[in-house]
Amino acid sequence: MATGEALKRLVWRALSRLPEFRITRRTRHGVLGFSSRDRGVGRILFMRGEYEYEQLERAVALGGFPSRGRGWLLDVGANVGTVCIALARRGAFARALAVEPAPDTFRHLVRNVARNRLGDAIRCVNAALSATSGTAELELSTNSGDHRVRVAGPLAAEQYHEHTRPLIRVPLRRLDDLLDEHGIARGDVGLLWMDVQGHEQHVLDGAPKLLAGGVPLVVELWPYGLRRAGVEPEAFADYLGARFRSYYDLGQAAPIARPTAELPASLGPLVSYKSFTDLLLVP
Repeated sequence: MATGEALKRLVWRALSRLPEFRITRRTRHGVLGFSSRDRGVGRILFMRGEYEYEQLERAVALGGFPSRGRGWLLDVGANVGTVCIALARRGAFARALAVEPAPDTFRHLVRNVARNRLGDAIRCVNAALSATSGTAELELSTNSGDHRVRVAGPLAAEQYHEHTRPLIRVPLRRLDDLLDEHGIARGDVGLLWMDVQGHEQHVLDGAPKLLAGGVPLVVELWPYGLRRAGVEPEAFADYLGARFRSYYDLGQAAPIARPTAELPASLGPLVSYKSFTDLLLVP
């Protein structure tokens, strides 16, 4: 007799072979809908009822964000809303700006915000963020969590057959400009949460005013993704070290504060192209 997990795996496999449709499930984050063809975030939500929820809880516990009195969460690479919806529901932030570039994923995000009755709390923006404004090519993956802004001159040989991915053009914005357009004061931002698959430094280069205000940052550290985006991981570690005082590794069960001078050493275990961790950086 199949175990519960094995049965879910069989059901997912069957559903994913049907014409694409929206699956809606009650999860730890809230009620979330996602594509039946999403082999990454959607599949994990279907199987486990959560997606990296422990990292989210650790970030909230370590950051003390509600006590900061700052109202805004910036959720960059929001996907279907796993971060912004969860944090809005638990009252960690009064407002959120959720930015997601992929049109299909964005439609799920908007519907999920409405389904959880958070339309007054969360604003959704369909765009990619980077160091400049304009348009960009977005690589589409079968994993909605791995859509990526394509850049010239990646530094790593491809491991995910990126050259075969469909490309679409999406609006490209600077984060500082986006905050101005939405009337969000930088001092009212309590947290910048980014999941942009190696494009992190490009996004931060478009937000010097926000960083100057001393905002905490949750960011993925994925050496392969960084190199594919034209950034050496060691250089990115130095970049963060120049702008933040300490960090926590959210991939650890009990993260402790470490000085950002130790960030280059944290790259050591991330040798596989699949290896990554999430960091909470404190100014």
